[in-house]
Amino acid sequence: MSELRVDEEETDMDASGRVFYQDEPFTGVTVETAHDGSVVSTYSYFAGYPDGPYQEWRTPDLLRKEGRMRNGMPIGTHREWHPNGQVATEAEFDDHGSQVGFRAWDENGIQT
Repeated sequence: MSELRVDEEETDMDASGRVFYQDEPFTGVTVETAHDGSVVSTYSYFAGYPDGPYQEWRTPDLLRKEGRMRNGMPIGTHREWHPNGQVATEAEFDDHGSQVGFRAWDENGIQT
């Protein structure tokens, strides 16, 4: 069975941050697109909670940020990039969503 992909605008979020599609907790991937049709972001969900990879782009060839969620909590490595494409931050999370590491760089790639 293929994963359900829907336009982000077709989903709703309740006050707790849970995402719904057609009045049901959403399982699948939301896709946000720009006016020109290029993908701006993709977020994975299970039973309405962020679960799986997510990515956001500045342009079709330039990431803004990416990471992975499990049961609404960040896990693994999450990265953000400067507008020039240089890595800006890298945060590490354990399997329980606790941050266990963090590094940052300026736009020239020098660690701060």
